[in-house]
Amino acid sequence: MTVPVLPRVLKYFNIFVDGIPYQAKCESVTLPNLNLIVEDYRGGGMDSAIEVDLGLETLTLTMTISDCSPELMTLLGRTNVDISLRSSMQAQGTPAEGVIITMRGLCKGFEMAEWQLGGKATSTATFTLQYFKYVQKDVEIVEIDVLNLIRKFNGVNQLADHRENIGL
Repeated sequence: MTVPVLPRVLKYFNIFVDGIPYQAKCESVTLPNLNLIVEDYRGGGMDSAIEVDLGLETLTLTMTISDCSPELMTLLGRTNVDISLRSSMQAQGTPAEGVIITMRGLCKGFEMAEWQLGGKATSTATFTLQYFKYVQKDVEIVEIDVLNLIRKFNGVNQLADHRENIGL
């Protein structure tokens, strides 16, 4: 795989929440951080502590829209909300690359910003995710399925042995 010399730039994106497109309304999306929860361990005969993998931190998605959307507001408290983010990235002098991020989770927050006469009414929705899949240029890069004990990077499930050991 050839890596472009210049950075990829996010040119366009559209987000669908519960099947509703927010193209032209969505101002920003903050994707979940993929961070491990770790604990220091140092046993006898070890010169230093090492960090031990204890799983992933909670996957959180936030999106800000220029609208007071009753459709988005009424998702509060709903689990299994389907979210799809489709985007187009491009490094100068290279073909555009599609990125599709598929997510599912609980709508845990809906915040309405300050309202001013003649101003836009923005709102922010926050989701905690149980499912996250990142595909770029038709290649699955990451798939995390919290409930089914799947943590795949480049097609390799880091939790495959654990799944087998507990009968999944």
